Amino acid sequence: MLVTRHMRQVLRRQSLSGLLSAESVTEQSSRRCISGTSEEIRIPLPYGHIAAKAWGDPNGRPILGLHGWLDNAATHDHLVPLLSEGYRLVCLDQPGHGLSSHYPAGMNYKVSDAFTFLRRVLDHLKWDKTIIMGHSMGGGIGLWYSAMFPEQVERLICIDLISFGSMPLKKHVNAARKSVLETMKVQVKMENPKIPTYSFEDACGRAFMASNLINGLGSISKESVETLMSRGLIKTPDGSGYTWSADLRLRIPTAFNMVQEITEEFGSKVECPHLLIKATEASKYMTDESYDKILKVFMQNNPHFQYRELPGGHHLHLNTPELVAPVINKFLEKDFSEPDPDRRAQFDL
Repeated sequence: MLVTRHMRQVLRRQSLSGLLSAESVTEQSSRRCISGTSEEIRIPLPYGHIAAKAWGDPNGRPILGLHGWLDNAATHDHLVPLLSEGYRLVCLDQPGHGLSSHYPAGMNYKVSDAFTFLRRVLDHLKWDKTIIMGHSMGGGIGLWYSAMFPEQVERLICIDLISFGSMPLKKHVNAARKSVLETMKVQVKMENPKIPTYSFEDACGRAFMASNLINGLGSISKESVETLMSRGLIKTPDGSGYTWSADLRLRIPTAFNMVQEITEEFGSKVECPHLLIKATEASKYMTDESYDKILKVFMQNNPHFQYRELPGGHHLHLNTPELVAPVINKFLEKDFSEPDPDRRAQFDL
């Protein structure tokens, strides 16, 4: 039984890989894509600013790009040139990441903060409605925001994260304790700062090893790391080398977690067309049981939910954008105004 299941998975991955490679070559040769270079923009916040990269036609359909934990706005750099024209894509450096401002002293980052800053960004851009495209943590933020403000989200694209994971209730108190203790340790480090300094090559090497340790071997390529480090590194004050741009406090684990029922409730409230792209070689970042429950919630509550499995690791959108872009373009161009009689065919299950 296990052998049969494994063989089925291997055959599906091989056939899917071949199909997408051929499709991407054909489509990209005839498709007009977002062109030109990005422009840097700043969005004011009470304590500083959000930095962002903007691509495409300023009057095009808006897409808000969100990145994963400790990544930055460069996460979509490899994907952008393969996306169809006619869109305005604004990729954010979320608070404390990339070139965005760090929180004031004495404050910690919370997941719930993301929804407020997202609302501020959309108000500043004067976007009444947007497509959200998020990788990893960015996909989780986009998912939950879509549940809270369905009137503002036209479509949702989540890359390699189904949702924020839950934690068994019996572990919550200990997790909160660890968060407080880690906060105190980090605070001491920030009061007596020792800025780590590296060459660009050394820093990229460290980031490459760390990402592959956290997300699994093969999760990100060296080229993709260098792309992220274009905003993930800044010059040291004395100009002797580079150091990390991300706020050290981002590494503090959250004090308060959620249970499965909360995750499922948010998932049930997403109304817009929703595409989930799952990397076949990446972790699910939760148990198989929790993952399958959330997937079932999407399928039962959203007639326009689409699920795609693509070969690759956690950063597949950076490593192999030629496989990911055709799926996203097809989703963005699909007419969801009529019920889909072949809805079941939308799932790679």
